[in-house]
Amino acid sequence: MAPLHSPSVPGLTAPRALLFDYGGTLVDEVHYDPHAGLMAVLARAERAPAPAVLDAIVDRAARVAREVADRRDEHHVETPWPSMARLVHDVFGTTFIDSWSDLELRFWNAAVRTEPTPGIHAALQAFREAGLRMGVLSNSSFGAHVIRHELSKHQLDAFFDVVLVTADYAVRKPNALVFDVAVARLGQPAASTWFVGDRLDTDVAGAHSAGLTSVWYARGEERPEPCAAAVVVTDWTALVALVTGGVRAGGS
Repeated sequence: MAPLHSPSVPGLTAPRALLFDYGGTLVDEVHYDPHAGLMAVLARAERAPAPAVLDAIVDRAARVAREVADRRDEHHVETPWPSMARLVHDVFGTTFIDSWSDLELRFWNAAVRTEPTPGIHAALQAFREAGLRMGVLSNSSFGAHVIRHELSKHQLDAFFDVVLVTADYAVRKPNALVFDVAVARLGQPAASTWFVGDRLDTDVAGAHSAGLTSVWYARGEERPEPCAAAVVVTDWTALVALVTGGVRAGGS
């Protein structure tokens, strides 16, 4: 078992619910090819664009990514994928056979490949057996149906009572507003909910600001001093030992 750092919050109590970040926590993104995603979407256009128009669409997509998608963390504002896609395609009057929801999933399947983080299946099973409610809160411009779809590829989706994405709520982590929604959807108080994520700036900071117990999934990174996280773990076995060691469903 990897070492488990002592909690920095005195009187730490066991959770009744666990919320997880998605990318970098439950799964790792091992491949991302937005050009392949764009081509998959354009394959569903009612009329294929001429070569010169296609080049212009590609350039426009790169501009939207640069000026909108790449600046979301800077402003903590989420822009849903369909809105960004329309910024690209509506300029050219491109119409599609499929709905935007279907196109979003088509883009994802062509552009993204993920792998589950080591040990996550066994950890989630242990948490489920402990009677904990579990959910996902992801900073994502893609809809919840896309994230659930990707989780299902790795047989992870069935563990989660709720899957929330910031695309549905306008703001991104670390904004406490979206954490409040996730806690409400899980049906447990913030004080009884732990949030687990791999980023200090969005996951730990946001959980702390919303009154949740923050767990930094450090994955071998050196712990900064001071560290705002209540708990720091380097692998899933350590978190299972902490959460389920003599405690079930938030009891004592």
